[in-house]
Amino acid sequence: MLLAWLALVLPGQSQVAAGSNAERALAAYRSGSYELAHELWRLELESGERAASGPVAALHNLGNASFRLRKPLEAAAWYTAALRLAPRDESLWHNLEFVRREAGLDPADRGDLSATARRFASSLTLPEAERAVLALLAALALALAWEALRGGSAARACSLALLALLGLALVPWAWQLRHAGHDTLFVVQPEGAPLLSEPRGEATLVSRLSPASEVARTASLPGWWRVRTAEGATGWIADTGAIALRAPWR
Repeated sequence: MLLAWLALVLPGQSQVAAGSNAERALAAYRSGSYELAHELWRLELESGERAASGPVAALHNLGNASFRLRKPLEAAAWYTAALRLAPRDESLWHNLEFVRREAGLDPADRGDLSATARRFASSLTLPEAERAVLALLAALALALAWEALRGGSAARACSLALLALLGLALVPWAWQLRHAGHDTLFVVQPEGAPLLSEPRGEATLVSRLSPASEVARTASLPGWWRVRTAEGATGWIADTGAIALRAPWR
């Protein structure tokens, strides 16, 4: 049932233009030509061609096509990228956890306190967080003016409640601001990606990046990416070993 559901959940189907890569990809997917569908959705994403729903639909569909091609790690990368743009999309979360199980990975949301805090902090995109903070600041200013002019317990309670909400809204805003501009890659090689000292296959092996680990891209050369791990190690990986989690999607 889950496999059938994954095949059917193709967002943005009604919003693609006739003859576009997205429409041709959808037709190919429905006919079972998953390789062609994957290639066309990738072209749609990289060329800037967009359905009305933006890149989320293309990323979601790339995840579905990758799973059909028996590449659960790659599917996990596309779903993770889509969740950066639509962090509260339950179908994306469902698909992500499903393919991570298929790939033998730990859940993206483990359900513990740390994972719950991380999911809350990333629950809004940066524009959404900015709008929420500005709206709450305006409301708080009005409440403080009401308290200053009229006084009373109701005005004070309103001000305190808005202050608490503002504190909560500042968490995703600060999280997104901290991660804005990070060029993150998701490792999709099942055996892990070799981290080399130079951009050539015969270079010294620095370490091996774990499957599904995320690293920062710091430079690019044809066929190679220079990356930095969370631990601070730097080196080069082949560009076939990872997928970008934000534009440019290559």
